[in-house]
Amino acid sequence: MKRILVICSVIFISITHLFGGDTARFVNLGFSGDGSYFMFAQHGFTAASGTVYSDLFIVDVKKNIFTPGGVNHGKYESIIEPGQSSDGALFTLLEETSNERKRYNIAYLEKGRPLYIRIPATDEEESINSLQFRDFETDMKYSIDLNQEVNGEGGDLASTFYIDLLIEYKNGVSKNLKIGHPNFSRKGISEYNINRILLSPEEDSLIFIISKTDVDLNVRYMIETVNIR
Repeated sequence: MKRILVICSVIFISITHLFGGDTARFVNLGFSGDGSYFMFAQHGFTAASGTVYSDLFIVDVKKNIFTPGGVNHGKYESIIEPGQSSDGALFTLLEETSNERKRYNIAYLEKGRPLYIRIPATDEEESINSLQFRDFETDMKYSIDLNQEVNGEGGDLASTFYIDLLIEYKNGVSKNLKIGHPNFSRKGISEYNINRILLSPEEDSLIFIISKTDVDLNVRYMIETVNIR
């Protein structure tokens, strides 16, 4: 197991490196006031079509499912000059879906607390999907294993994943949880990685942001949530 760097006893950073493809940018858009809903987005530029895109999602944290009307996509023709960002696609989609944000009382400033963040590196590193760390603010210990299985190749490639989570509470009690859908196969996805982990504002749920890489090395994001109290 690789060593995990602890910053301020809270944030844990590991390193990975991806080559080629279109890597979307993940954006944390905040929780609802009571932590029941979480909103996130991704955006990027597709060179082949000359369009910028954004995907916006609202998740029911307790149920680990999207809310009704909580999945929205936008594609827009735009020229991205050197040094510019595709965030205009996100801003446009946010304006188009503002009623959904208000419906679920999403607050942009309620980001939750990061427990783990993976950052890109200049050198290739082995993927780290087995983690052990302590949250010193809650005095809880976490052991996490992302398990994935890839079958087939080329156009027939498909994969599954799930997360094994062991929590040790400060009173000595332990809990084992399985997160995700191990029998759900995603066509064309060749790899999954834990990108970051958030603790909800009420400190009763974990949000796992998972990056998924397809056979063309394009990277997109999804999340899994779990109740821990």
